[in-house]
Amino acid sequence: MHSGAEDPDLVGTSIPDFDVEPAAGARFWAVLLGVLGAVVGVLAVIGWPLPVGGGRYGVDEAAWAQTVHGVQAWLAHDGWRVSGSSWVFGAAAVAALSGVGVLLHPSWSERRRFVLVVVPAGVLLVAGPAVQWAFGLPWSNYGVGSAAGIALGIVAVAALAGVGAAVVAVLRRRHRPHDGRDRRT
Repeated sequence: MHSGAEDPDLVGTSIPDFDVEPAAGARFWAVLLGVLGAVVGVLAVIGWPLPVGGGRYGVDEAAWAQTVHGVQAWLAHDGWRVSGSSWVFGAAAVAALSGVGVLLHPSWSERRRFVLVVVPAGVLLVAGPAVQWAFGLPWSNYGVGSAAGIALGIVAVAALAGVGAAVVAVLRRRHRPHDGRDRRT
């Protein structure tokens, strides 16, 4: 039983003595992103079909059936499989692999990190399907369907995301405290 006196082993210890390294640091996340980028890059190269999204209120049986049908068509196709989904998977791979560089260089500015990750991935994501649609190519050579709807959807979402990012940047600049210096000089 402890008599109420201070424990001699704990005398003189402070909070910094108990500080430990985080369980998952930047290197862990960089490796994880690198592996994810490599896997998604392989999906881009092989033309793996995109999963079809579910309904608003849960799993949509028709969406799941379309996803399974796309995979079955991919498996049954003879020859090289080409798909517009490669642009989407490729953009995700570029973003993940660029994210590795950003994680390993924490001193880079927020603007530089944004440009290095979002711009190349966004260009690949938007330009690929748009050019594919402009040339009148189908979404894939192993399935049915046009690239038009998907390309227009991707372009619309990317445009909205770009406008949203610009609005957030302007709002951040406006609400940033001024340091008393005139920035125009």
